[in-house]
Formats: sequence, structure tokens, C-alpha cells
Amino acid sequence: MDNRLSAEFELRLPKLWFGLAFIGLLALGVVSLIPAPDLGGNDKIGHFISYAMLSAWFSLLVEQRKLLWRILFGLIAYGLLLEFLQSLTSYRSGDLTDAVANSLGVITGLAFYFSPLRRLLGKLDLWLSARF
Repeated sequence: MDNRLSAEFELRLPKLWFGLAFIGLLALGVVSLIPAPDLGGNDKIGHFISYAMLSAWFSLLVEQRKLLWRILFGLIAYGLLLEFLQSLTSYRSGDLTDAVANSLGVITGLAFYFSPLRRLLGKLDLWLSARF
């Protein structure tokens, strides 16, 4: 089934889509490491949503289901790294519960691999590639 799925889903502009995904990674890293305003309350939902969005984006881009493992472990490791780096600053703190929220977001975002959004992205990719 993976071969049929990957044959029908081949991006024509992979540099664009992966470039946007890596910009998202960079933006998350910057926001995670700069001094944060006190927003009050619980920030776990923000952690969850941020990592779910990144995971969803990457999962929409990969052709083969087996690559979801790389996304899973890569983004969880990225979240752990950022929490560790936060603990090294004087203005942020690393938090295990933030890492858990990040990881749960990553797991949730992987479900988008199986969603109709893949076909929508494929159509958008085809449309853009015909124009540029």
C-alpha cells in the first residue's frame, strides 16, 4: 500500500514545502529561547499545538509511512533539546511537563499523514508548479 500511496503523492515543489517546514522549526526554536513575556496561566496548550502543527506539516510532506518514525523521534528530540537549552538560560526554565506536551503534540500531528489534507496539498503543489 505504501508504494501505491507514494506513487500518487509526489510533490513537485518539495524544496518549497520542506523549506516552510524548516522555517517553522527555526521560528519555534527562536521563540523557545528568547525571553518570554509572562502570559500567565498554563502554557501547555501552546506547546501541544505548536508541536502538533509542526508534526502535521512534516507528516503531510513525507511520501512513505515509515518516515513517520523519523518525524516522531526527530521532533520529540528537538523538543527535549529546546527544553534543555531553556534550562541553561537565566530567563527561561526547562520543564518536563512542557516536554510531555510537546511529545503529545508530535504524536497527534502524525495523524495528518492519513488525512485528506495530503490530497489538498498535492493539488496545491500541482497548481503552483504549473504557474512557476
